[in-house]
Amino acid sequence: MTGSDLMNLETLVATRQIHDLQVTYSMALDARRYDDLDDVFVPDVAADYGHAGQLRGVSEVKDACRIALDPLTSSQHHNGNHWARVDGDTAQAGCTFISSLRRDGTAGGDLYQMGGRYDDELVRTPGGWRISKRTLTVLWAEGNPRVRFDRP
Repeated sequence: MTGSDLMNLETLVATRQIHDLQVTYSMALDARRYDDLDDVFVPDVAADYGHAGQLRGVSEVKDACRIALDPLTSSQHHNGNHWARVDGDTAQAGCTFISSLRRDGTAGGDLYQMGGRYDDELVRTPGGWRISKRTLTVLWAEGNPRVRFDRP
């Protein structure tokens, strides 16, 4: 194996690890396992969650996720179109998402959906890849916004 082949293999492995990290995030949200986010983000992550605000630190991200998701009956976050550009121990990456949110008994309907994009900056740590900066961009939404924004 040449040096070029080894670099391509390392990049391929890193890209897959980043993809898995993005999926881990969505699975943690849907299972309400917020402490799993400690393995997704660096402790002082900077996150722009749009309507949920500018967040600093993984504890603020976990709190924002709890506030958004705990009142729901269920949620499903689907990711797609994953991409990553790895440069040594840093990377730029992202994916698209569709979030389906359900809260039974909501006046006007029980379902709200959003679609958009995550744009991430990552660093390789001794524990693996971690997101150091995340920007969430909502591109569309449909259904009953009271599911997401009204609280019982």
